[in-house]
Amino acid sequence: MPGLKVADDATWLEVFGVVPQTEEVSGDEYVRELRISTDVAEELHITWDVTDDSVRVRHRKAAGVVVDLYREQATLLRAESKGTTTALVMEYGTSDAAGCVRVQVTPEVVIEDKFLRT
Repeated sequence: MPGLKVADDATWLEVFGVVPQTEEVSGDEYVRELRISTDVAEELHITWDVTDDSVRVRHRKAAGVVVDLYREQATLLRAESKGTTTALVMEYGTSDAAGCVRVQVTPEVVIEDKFLRT
């Protein structure tokens, strides 16, 4: 059974300037988190669990959560950079459905989520 493939720490550092850490809340060594500040009062908080094949993306502004996406059966989590645009991409799916979440980080946060039955 294929597991969740995640970009290596060097890629996250190169694209977003931060390195994933062990998730503070759980302390579970298999759950990693990445916090990307996009503005003074704006942050993306990404967590993933390679043993559970799950990914959560939280977009926060000021003290509130704007978007909270959680996907199980994730297969890929990667970072991409093209010119001045950076993004993270998550793919997920089952034998009868597939989805892709693209979170553009710079120059501004834009979240696209596509889900298709196959």
